[in-house]
Amino acid sequence: MTWKLLASPSQNSSADACDSCSISGATCILRYVTATGGTALFVHPTAIVESGVVAGNGTAIWHHSHVRNGAVVGSGCTLGKNVFVDEDVVIGERVKIQNNVSVYRGVQLGDDVFIGPSAVFTNDLRPRATGGAWRLGSTRVHRGASVGANATIVCGIEIGECAMVGAGAVVTTSVLPHQLVTGNPARHHGWVCACGEVVSRAEEAPADPRCASCRPDADSGPEPGAHDQRIPMAKVVLGADAEDAVLSVLRSGHLASGAWVAELERSFARAHEAAHAVAVSSGTAALIAALRAHRIGPGDEVITAPLTFVATLNSIIEVGATARFADITEDLTLDPAALTALISARTKALMPVHLYGLPAAMREISDVARQHGLVIIEDAAQAHGARVAGEHVGSSGTAAFSLYATKNITCGEGGLVTTDDDEIAARLRLLRNHGMRERYDYSIPGSNYRLTDMQAAVAVTQLRKLPGILAARNRNAALLSAGLAGLPGLVLPKGPADRLHAWHQYTVQVTPDAPIDRAQLSKCLAAASIDSTVYYPRLVHDYPCFHDHPQVVHDATPRALCAVREVLSLPVHPALTADDIGRIVSCVREAF
Repeated sequence: MTWKLLASPSQNSSADACDSCSISGATCILRYVTATGGTALFVHPTAIVESGVVAGNGTAIWHHSHVRNGAVVGSGCTLGKNVFVDEDVVIGERVKIQNNVSVYRGVQLGDDVFIGPSAVFTNDLRPRATGGAWRLGSTRVHRGASVGANATIVCGIEIGECAMVGAGAVVTTSVLPHQLVTGNPARHHGWVCACGEVVSRAEEAPADPRCASCRPDADSGPEPGAHDQRIPMAKVVLGADAEDAVLSVLRSGHLASGAWVAELERSFARAHEAAHAVAVSSGTAALIAALRAHRIGPGDEVITAPLTFVATLNSIIEVGATARFADITEDLTLDPAALTALISARTKALMPVHLYGLPAAMREISDVARQHGLVIIEDAAQAHGARVAGEHVGSSGTAAFSLYATKNITCGEGGLVTTDDDEIAARLRLLRNHGMRERYDYSIPGSNYRLTDMQAAVAVTQLRKLPGILAARNRNAALLSAGLAGLPGLVLPKGPADRLHAWHQYTVQVTPDAPIDRAQLSKCLAAASIDSTVYYPRLVHDYPCFHDHPQVVHDATPRALCAVREVLSLPVHPALTADDIGRIVSCVREAF
């Protein structure tokens, strides 16, 4: 699937008709979408699609429809004339919504759902014009269900998979999978196959809800609608714009670092409100270059977190410095209160890790750094677009980002270092290119950390989609948290209100109070074809190669040692549909 973040109509107004329509003076979003995304997404010129909408390819949005900011619309969908989709609504793939339908906030539509003309969804059980706060009630329509013309769906219910609501029905209670309901109020009238044919008029659900035409031989495969598609931990989605950008590089004959790298650096610095962004060959190279740019080396100590990917530790060892480890807080990021006890005359830098996309407590960490004259190098490999108190990560000093294949934005391999320090930026550019100021003019010992234009071309197209990617991850995380709330012994991820999470991972903790352990939950998910991963199975220094390493100090970090036995990450990527999230939630809840 190709997802596209649509721009605000006000940014694309034109007094002339575009080549794809004949309506002069219209706000033609179609022109913008095809020009920049290359996706097969159609938006009629009379439709309004607000900034921040994420839509899949093959979707058509027709006359006078209005899609609000923050809505997610899957691929292959049809939104008929005069359809209203409210903010934060999630619509799955291949959904068909007929004319004059309003889908209000709180409604989720699964894959392959049909909504007939003039159907009505409510989202407040007792609405009043005045005299009371709005009480949002959620409604979920599961995969393959159909809602007939002029039906009314009262909020707070679920319509099960492949269920059918008759035309004009007023649905006040949840509808079971494959159930047929009609009337006012809606009552049971039978059971239907996934194809829509009535298979039974009995009160009890049939053992097999398929009609004779849809019922295959017993050995011919799974039942239609069975969840046989695996939900992966990550899904890399690159659109036609990335293909076009790479082709332009190939056709130019200039494959090494060039104009695309320069554009990536400008765009990334602007997106993160930094004075400089220096592109390098990987996230690990970004950390190493940042340390070297600050002249950190043998005899120096760097304090970091023990719950992290090994690149954090390897970069410190690579430059000859010694790694020290401070404990973490309940949010799994570096504890500022644990830093002071580790600081000595050898300490030169603090390296907080923005784990899973949640920024560390940078204001408090910055206070410690200022008091002791220390450098801050943020490991922001997982935190593109994350913020602390409204400021982008990296604003406290120097930050290293990764563009690895599974990161929120990617080019396969790559990295960037951001800084507001002109001298550090100049030194970074020397270090990545063998220390050369001009060809064969070597100023300092350096290395080859260069990024190619092919990689940068992909990264530029990804960076343009970052706001939509972050919005989709945030919505998916919110849906997971809402669905998993209240389970005993399951700690859900959350952060302080002043920190904006990038949701690179959605990581729960399965504590001893849970009825099952982490391994059992992971097996339950795997049996349901849902991926889960432990990030990370050990503390970063708890491997034989580091046990007696002279540059690794094994500081006591009891909270991190506890967390590493409990953490489990669930899928949260933008390609998840509402039904995917429902499957994840249902599987975890059933396991508990």
